[in-house]
Amino acid sequence: MENEFIKLVNDRHETLTKLERRIAAYFLAQPKALSVETSGSIADRTHVSPMTVTRFFRKLGFESAAAAKEAFKKDFYGNERSTIGKRFDEFQRSRPPSNHSAHFDSAALATRRACELSQEPIWRDIVDLVAHSDSVYATGFQTMGYLANGLVQRLGYVRANVHELDGTDGVYAKLLTDPRPKRTLIIIDTFRYGRNGPVLAQAARKQGAEVVIFCDELCDWGASITPYVVALPTEEGFFFRPTTAIHFSLNLLIQDVIDELGESVRDQMKLLSQAQELFGQYMK
Repeated sequence: MENEFIKLVNDRHETLTKLERRIAAYFLAQPKALSVETSGSIADRTHVSPMTVTRFFRKLGFESAAAAKEAFKKDFYGNERSTIGKRFDEFQRSRPPSNHSAHFDSAALATRRACELSQEPIWRDIVDLVAHSDSVYATGFQTMGYLANGLVQRLGYVRANVHELDGTDGVYAKLLTDPRPKRTLIIIDTFRYGRNGPVLAQAARKQGAEVVIFCDELCDWGASITPYVVALPTEEGFFFRPTTAIHFSLNLLIQDVIDELGESVRDQMKLLSQAQELFGQYMK
């Protein structure tokens, strides 16, 4: 079945200018590119101005690439109400032949976007929060729990009072009853998003905690709760969409926190090294 967005591009093709047709040609060659591209990256890839990209989408009936992406969300990701089994069957029927070179290109694009976001002013604010809050909590919803766990374990080597929040108590008491005045919660999630994510984020904000959200570009709830939203593309062509950009961005965060804390990291590492020697956890 033809991608509905591509069908719309074909239907409006005669109304497009020469430069707008260059954008159309890009999407015709990359049918699902809209699921990961932004207006800026589309302009870069097609060597046109951002205004040309805006005009292109307006001729299709949208205000922006983000608006078009939202309109065709189910076209990219499937029916959100379907079961995992049904989604797997749909994926197997519709998936293109495996192309590892294309997967590499998609991962490289996603990683580059993570680097670009790390140069924006809001990134420095996030680093300051994670480095200097009295307590830092991290939680990952759905299959993102492993990223939260890894983040907490590594941050724990460079600063104190870092906790994984798993919600097993049903009320996230560890965060919401923490008396420390300066707390930061990191939420990691992707489409279709865990139901508790927005509820927890709003509760944390009401309690005076700051909230940082690492998510994909389809997240439409984070910005209404916190200014600290790191929205990154995921790669297509996999049943479980890889989170290369989010993983890389978290690595950048850890390194930038280390640089921000400076010599205090040495003291924390020394304490942990003493504990490791006491319990003999490592062979070498």
